[in-house]
Amino acid sequence: KINKKEDIIMRKLATVRKISNIKSIENANAIEVAFVDGWECVCKKNEFKIGDKIVYIEIDSIVPERPEFEFLRSRKFRVRTIKLRGQISQGLILPLSVLPPNKEYKINDDVTEILGITKYDPQAEQENKLFAQKTNKTNPLIKFFMKFKLFRRFYIKPKGGGFPAWISKTDEERIQNKVGMFKTEKELGTKFVVTEKIDGQSGTFFLEKVGRKYKFGVCSRNVNITNDPNHNGSYWKIAKQLDIENVLRQLIGKEDRIVLQGEIVGEGIQGNKYRIKGYDFYAFNLIYPNRKIPTKEMTKMLKPFNIKSVMIIEENFELKNDIAEMVDYAKGNSLLLPSQKREGVVIRNFEKNISFKVINPDFLLAEKD
Repeated sequence: KINKKEDIIMRKLATVRKISNIKSIENANAIEVAFVDGWECVCKKNEFKIGDKIVYIEIDSIVPERPEFEFLRSRKFRVRTIKLRGQISQGLILPLSVLPPNKEYKINDDVTEILGITKYDPQAEQENKLFAQKTNKTNPLIKFFMKFKLFRRFYIKPKGGGFPAWISKTDEERIQNKVGMFKTEKELGTKFVVTEKIDGQSGTFFLEKVGRKYKFGVCSRNVNITNDPNHNGSYWKIAKQLDIENVLRQLIGKEDRIVLQGEIVGEGIQGNKYRIKGYDFYAFNLIYPNRKIPTKEMTKMLKPFNIKSVMIIEENFELKNDIAEMVDYAKGNSLLLPSQKREGVVIRNFEKNISFKVINPDFLLAEKD
């Protein structure tokens, strides 16, 4: 369906979890690897034991400048994918003692705000620069608080209004956080479609019936810029370049709403990894009120309009034996540009409405700030 309640819930960047296993690292005397759900994290040897309740901080989190995080200063306090003694480490595990005392913490408790952790989100930062009111730039206090997602949600007043509540935002969950689902669907032998995950800017375009007329909308990942058609950004340029409003008018049929979502790539976007001149667009969602169109069908529907879809890597895909094998599967080069490591893969089953991403660690290791 178009609308999802969970889309308004802020992402849990720091949670209380449990260490499920600990293994040694070859040729390493001072460190070992701890397993937290599907994540592998390097830690000091004998600092933790199996079954310990800990705080897990996800990659792409920005931690505050506090003594316990001083070792991350050289990385600008960002938790990111690293490799130590040949072992990939994704995330940070800390003892529960980093949390305020006199409270009982349960597994999966969200402690993101308690620890003052924010998300590293270059696309959101770019949105802030593009769409925030001019007064924001001259007020130091506002500029500081713009770093926080909750503040941005209530303070930014884009010309087109807030992001439509009836549209799901484009942010897949990582497989490492979906261990239960993985085990269940592995046992059931569920088949999936695998597409390449492209590193660009997520754009959302919609057509909504209002009375006897239709309203066309353009959004970035978080902001509605419908009433700013002369904006000099990639979103409206792609909308005009591909005549998306007219395409949606032809595809909407008797429905009241239709949504097209995809990744915009090109000059000035994420370093233009795919070496594209101008802008290009790859659709990954075509959504009607009660149905999300499967990728293969979507590709056929959009082809007559010269709109590309994300590339299918594999159909009838069966999940690998464990999450580590799934991460290995995500490795490889991009179908857009073979010399570029692909960001990862998106894996979906449309009948069960299951969708998640697996990020290529080699891509993350090669990433530059």
